[in-house]
Amino acid sequence: MRIKLTALTVGALAVLAGASAQAAPIPVATYTFQAQDDVNAFQRVEGAKCKRKWAGNQALGITVGRDTNFCSFRTSVVGDSSATYADLGMVATVSTSRGTKKLQRKSFAGIVVRRSDNAGYILRVLPNAHKWQYFRDPKGTAGPKLEAAGSGKFVRGGGKPNTLSLRAFARGGTTTSLVGSVNGHSVVSATDGAADQPDGRQTAVTTGAKGSGAGTGILGVFDNVVVQVPNPYG
Repeated sequence: MRIKLTALTVGALAVLAGASAQAAPIPVATYTFQAQDDVNAFQRVEGAKCKRKWAGNQALGITVGRDTNFCSFRTSVVGDSSATYADLGMVATVSTSRGTKKLQRKSFAGIVVRRSDNAGYILRVLPNAHKWQYFRDPKGTAGPKLEAAGSGKFVRGGGKPNTLSLRAFARGGTTTSLVGSVNGHSVVSATDGAADQPDGRQTAVTTGAKGSGAGTGILGVFDNVVVQVPNPYG
C-alpha cells in the first residue's frame, strides 16, 4: 500500500530525525498521483504560462507554454519555521517529452529544496542529453549559479524515468550540508556556510528548457514525489 499525504509540516519530525541519526530519511509527504487531489496539491510559483494536469491519471504533468522558459510548482509541505535553515529533502521520478526536436535536447526536469521566492538549491537532469546539473540560487537578486554538472549513461533519455534525490540539512546550525543523486549515482556532496545561502521552506518540481529561450511545448512528468526530513547518515 502506498501512503498518500498531501499537506503536512515538518517541525516535530525534524526533532525526531535529529535523535535518530542512523535511521533512513523520514518521509513527511508522499504524492503518488493516484487521485486528482495530489495534482491539486502542487501550486505554480514560477513561469508565466504553465499548465498543470493529471497525466494518464497516474502522474503530474507540467506543460511549458509560449514565451516561457521554465515552470516550477511547489508542494503543499512547508518546512520547520523554528530553525534558521529548514532541513528538507526531496525525491522524485521525472521525465520529459514533447516540444521540437531541438528543444528535446535542451529539455530538463528537476527538484528544488530550501526554495523561496528568490532562492533555492536545484538538481535537474537533461534526459536526452544524458546530463545532470546542480544549481545554487542565493538569497537576493543574483540568479542561480551552476555549481556542478556532469554526464553519463546513468542519466536515462528517450522518455525513460530518472529518480532524483536532493537533501539540505543544517541541524540547527549555520552551515548546510547537501547530498544529491541521480538514479542512485551520487552527484552532489557539498557544504554551504555563506550568509546568502538559501533559507526557504518550500520544495518544488521544475521543468523547461536549458538557456534563456522559450521551452514551448515541453512536458515534464513527475511521479512518486516524496518530501523528507533528511538524514546525512541514512
